[in-house]
Amino acid sequence: MSVTLTYLFEPLFGQQLMTMDMVHHNPGEPQTKSKFLDPSFLKASGYDAKVFFLFEAAQFGLDWQSFDKDIFPENTDQRKWVEDKNVVLQQKYTEAKQAGLNVYCMLDMLVFPQELIQKYKTEMCNGSGRVDIGKPFTQKAIRSLINQIFDRYPQMDGLIIRTGETYLHDAPYHKGGSPLVNGYSDHVILINILRDEVCEKRNKQLFYRTWDFGRFHSLPKYYLEVTEQVEPHKNLYFSIKHTIVDFWRSAVTQGDPDYSKFNVYWQDEAAKYGIPFNPCIGIGKHQQIVEVQAQREYEGKGAHPNYIGKGVIDGFEELKASGTKMPYSLNQIKDSPLIKGVWTWSRGGGWYGPYITNEFWNELNAIVVAQWAKHPNKTEEEIFNDFARNNGLDEKDIPKFREICLLSADGVMKGHYSMMGGVYMNWTRDNTISGLYFLRPYFDKIIADKRIKAYLDEKTEALSIWKRIEKLAGELHFKDKETQRFVYISSVYGRLKFQLFDAAWKVMLNAYAQEKQGKVDLVELRANLKYFDETLAQWQKFVTDNPESASVYLTTYYEDEQEVGIATTLAHYRKLLKKNSGND
Repeated sequence: MSVTLTYLFEPLFGQQLMTMDMVHHNPGEPQTKSKFLDPSFLKASGYDAKVFFLFEAAQFGLDWQSFDKDIFPENTDQRKWVEDKNVVLQQKYTEAKQAGLNVYCMLDMLVFPQELIQKYKTEMCNGSGRVDIGKPFTQKAIRSLINQIFDRYPQMDGLIIRTGETYLHDAPYHKGGSPLVNGYSDHVILINILRDEVCEKRNKQLFYRTWDFGRFHSLPKYYLEVTEQVEPHKNLYFSIKHTIVDFWRSAVTQGDPDYSKFNVYWQDEAAKYGIPFNPCIGIGKHQQIVEVQAQREYEGKGAHPNYIGKGVIDGFEELKASGTKMPYSLNQIKDSPLIKGVWTWSRGGGWYGPYITNEFWNELNAIVVAQWAKHPNKTEEEIFNDFARNNGLDEKDIPKFREICLLSADGVMKGHYSMMGGVYMNWTRDNTISGLYFLRPYFDKIIADKRIKAYLDEKTEALSIWKRIEKLAGELHFKDKETQRFVYISSVYGRLKFQLFDAAWKVMLNAYAQEKQGKVDLVELRANLKYFDETLAQWQKFVTDNPESASVYLTTYYEDEQEVGIATTLAHYRKLLKKNSGND
């Protein structure tokens, strides 16, 4: 298929974009408490729609009796679970609708009742036991699913479809998985069925998420391969994260790559070439909405300042610095006739902690992006200043508050990632810190390039930035003293976190490089280990002494039953130090 990757920009004088928000609850954990769950708050904040998360999806309130009475039969635990879920969903959807919001829910596809799949396994599954969208009976079941949803929930204005991952943590009587068992043609089959049932027959809206792991979501050739086989419709949208991969950052080392030469663009590619704005945004012939995560799961989850509003709206500094080809920001796509909305995740994404006590920083990110979508001709700074005023900050302190927020973006970039690129983005994520298990091959490259000092200096520079943030935070005056205290406490938390990161890299990169050369500087290693241990103790004590603070990070954790936390790396160097004690 031959296509032209042309960005369709026709000035519409700052068209107002639709705004939608979702609270992404941690799978398998108690639901997040948030003001963003309140429909009246969303409406007052400029949102048009509320998106209900996966386990609040309409598919879990269906009894399937119109399809087959053997599914969820009466007087069973399964039927009671569905009926109880239906009561809760009816209330939540109605409350959102009464607040004047459009009501959407995000569905995992393909997920069906366990009994349905078991009874019709031959008709629904392939030889490997996976539900197959290519089978006529599976397609019949999907059409029934959609009909049941809109028949039972007339409050529903549309559906958001997720296919890249499947979470069943809070769905004990359902099972399923990705529809892709035969290749990208499965996307086409599914989209066309949904287009027919949702957009055509019901005149409802359909948002099809492109999210996968580096192909449909990231590379134009795959995006166009799928979407070119689907006719546009006024109610059909494709939903795309603003980043080429997940909600990460990294310096772009090649400003205008030829994406047609990539078969995948995922973690290795992101570490090597960087993380530009998603090149699938603004291409093709279909309407799109852009996904923005306000509570950045890889960057502290709102435990400390981390302002991404300016970066998303006007472009992150690493994108500007690299000579990246435009577009690389929302402002550069706002006049495209394809771009119709912004979807914020005000809370959530990822797993576990850190657990926060105040959502101030996440609210800042979400509200600034949402208000920009409603007023795209206003500058990001104007919207930012309005937020500060509305939250009771003294007018004279707004410049200091803005400096804190802009510094936080720089401090996160240099303390977590690197302006030089070449760092594994997930060496720390959620509430965990890993060690050499993930970083070893990246350290090998840094060592080979003789750039050890440059990377270590960058972590020290990040710490200096966070010390400045801490100082400025102590000089702010909010009318609400709880907000004032949280802004300060969270800034100290950020300084301690990135001080620990500085210490971690000083231990790991120095000792690993020296070990490769056959001789470790034991005096330096002892000093760096002491720096790490003392900082961790300070951080833990600070969190204990300040209940407003978020929870501290973990140094020990498992991935695929493998211990990957930094504690394992530190234990190795403590053992080496002990073995060689007296030799330094």
